[in-house]
Amino acid sequence: MKLFMMLLLSAAVYGQSVVPEGAKALFNGKDFTGWNIKPDGSAWKIEDGGVLHCYGKPSEPYVILTDGEYENFELWLEFRMSHGCNSGVMVHQPDRGWGRESRVGMELQVSDDAGKEAGIHSCGAVYSVIPPLVNAVRPAGLWNSYHIIIDWPFLLIELNGQTIQNVNLDNYPQLKYRLRKGHIGLQNHGKEVEYRNIFIRELPSKEPAWKAFFNGKDLSGWEQVGNARWSVVNGELTATGGDGYLVSKDPIDAGCEVQIFTAKKGNRGVSGVYYGWQNETIKGYLSEFYDDSADVKLQYMEHNYYLTQIINYPTETTVFLNGIEIRKNTYRVNAKSGKIAIFHSATDPQLRIPVIRIKPLEPLNLKK
Repeated sequence: MKLFMMLLLSAAVYGQSVVPEGAKALFNGKDFTGWNIKPDGSAWKIEDGGVLHCYGKPSEPYVILTDGEYENFELWLEFRMSHGCNSGVMVHQPDRGWGRESRVGMELQVSDDAGKEAGIHSCGAVYSVIPPLVNAVRPAGLWNSYHIIIDWPFLLIELNGQTIQNVNLDNYPQLKYRLRKGHIGLQNHGKEVEYRNIFIRELPSKEPAWKAFFNGKDLSGWEQVGNARWSVVNGELTATGGDGYLVSKDPIDAGCEVQIFTAKKGNRGVSGVYYGWQNETIKGYLSEFYDDSADVKLQYMEHNYYLTQIINYPTETTVFLNGIEIRKNTYRVNAKSGKIAIFHSATDPQLRIPVIRIKPLEPLNLKK
């Protein structure tokens, strides 16, 4: 908290013409070094004067990402929009196509809406969740400056020198369990937009360490039940054939988060993950790797992988699929610790899972 207050005090004195002390350039003004993009045929070009120009067409890549991943940081950049522009600065992003960017990480909106009432899709909004305190964006054709500080759970944003976000992200259920580390991205939403003077200064890490529950090599730590055929192919846990379960040998204690990235299947399927598994009779609760809600269905169709998050507390468990809450279980008494079991249905095509990991959670309802 002390560090964040110091950052708040220092934010107002920054001028965009000065390279921030201790910061490094994310964009060198010359080429795409440090960014995950193949420029040939892309909508993204480097212009004279060190400008990163997105022409909007073609529509891919939808987002360009930094090679590096970042947790807590200060970020400075300038942007200039075309009329009707809709873009965004993406933070805490997984690899491209691994879940909807604005739902599993966060999108900080870039939008041509100068003079309009501030809302959850305004420039400076945390997309679809938190409106800016004030609409401080300049009209299309003029340069704007962003100063963004993420020191989890605190978010501070200044737009053109005005504080437009100063929030505790833990106070927002839609944001509290978003990814806390990942790539930084710039969005191509089909309209022209330019970026320049992109600098970052990393801040100390706070996220508890993740433990891999799948090692990417073999089935160590797991037991097979049923008729499905389980193997590891190209670093991904795979299953084919009949109905079957792959059950963790170790239980998942209350107070932990489990994350599972799953490759999109050829159909919606009914495969999923059981949590609170005791045995083949007491299987716990099933969360399928697909959901029929329209929002989740749309995301499922658009991305190559999707993220299941199991937020497991003694008195309740909440499941998010691609950042959207789809399950919630509450318990009269503290739930027993249980295992997790990956279920493959005989009616499904091959199941592919590259990542299963776990980390401890802070106590439920912890006051900040």
